[in-house]
Amino acid sequence: MDFCIVDNIPHPRPLVFATHRDKVVEMVPYLPNVKSVVIEKNDVDGPVTHQLNRWIGESHDVPRLLRPLIKQEFLSWLDKSIWYQDEWRCEWELELSVLPDAISARGYNIFLEDEDGTIVQMNGQFTIHPGRITGVPTFVARRIAPAVEKFIVSLLEPNMRESNKAVFQ
Repeated sequence: MDFCIVDNIPHPRPLVFATHRDKVVEMVPYLPNVKSVVIEKNDVDGPVTHQLNRWIGESHDVPRLLRPLIKQEFLSWLDKSIWYQDEWRCEWELELSVLPDAISARGYNIFLEDEDGTIVQMNGQFTIHPGRITGVPTFVARRIAPAVEKFIVSLLEPNMRESNKAVFQ
């Protein structure tokens, strides 16, 4: 499932870019589905920064009937990102703790200068690969994959939007 989020932020592009890249831990209180972020790697090589962040999610957005089935460790993911300051761009890939071979999530964010500040465009693709889910017949996984993709994207989008709003803080 493809998604695109576009927000206008009334702050200069260098500030918005640096805040998204460098202040992710400080943004956690503003993100509705996130309990914490742990920075595992932050390698800077000139205008390029390689990051590896471990995100821990909250379960309150999981439907009540599913909560007993969803363990806390299922609500974590690794965020591998490369920030290109010269291009005002970030490429990212998420590795979920549950079914990492069966689920892929990747995309890129671009930061565009605007007369009123910065336009942040977050583009991504979240895909479930039904044939890679062990223990579930492929035909069943194929039928439910679109609904699960839509549900997961509905959890990701508020955090992405709120991370843009957190720059205001």
